[in-house]
Amino acid sequence: MAIEWKKNDLPALAQKVADDASETCQNFIYAGIDVELSGGTQHFSLMPNDQTNIDSMFAAITLGASEYPYHPDGGKCVMYSAADIITLYSEYKSFVTKQTTYCNALRQWAKRETDPNVIGSIYYGCTLPEDLEKEVEGILSAAQAQIVAIINKLSA
Repeated sequence: MAIEWKKNDLPALAQKVADDASETCQNFIYAGIDVELSGGTQHFSLMPNDQTNIDSMFAAITLGASEYPYHPDGGKCVMYSAADIITLYSEYKSFVTKQTTYCNALRQWAKRETDPNVIGSIYYGCTLPEDLEKEVEGILSAAQAQIVAIINKLSA
């Protein structure tokens, strides 16, 4: 049986959707990603400290390091080549940008929606309305172009 929401429920309902989306997004990001590197596919957690570590490795590469130590989840610390670090950084940044941009669009949708039953049906993973989907695609395309520009600059 579906819950019938009332208009006066809108602010609290929109906040609940926003909070749930943020929590799910955060958990999804923290669970990490699988990345194909020169030594095969490896899984990397993306907890805040992991993101900081990957950013630091990437900074070292941009400053001229040719390799840097790190570890995949549950793995031993090894030296990763600059190429592998660039791949890891690119995958991680693309993944986090995609998830946070999508999450923000869900929050925006819930906030602007006037039908409480529609708000109640918004969840992390659902299809966005066309205008928000287009906005997300534009942002992700622009972000990807910047990643490519960075990689091209490092490769030159």
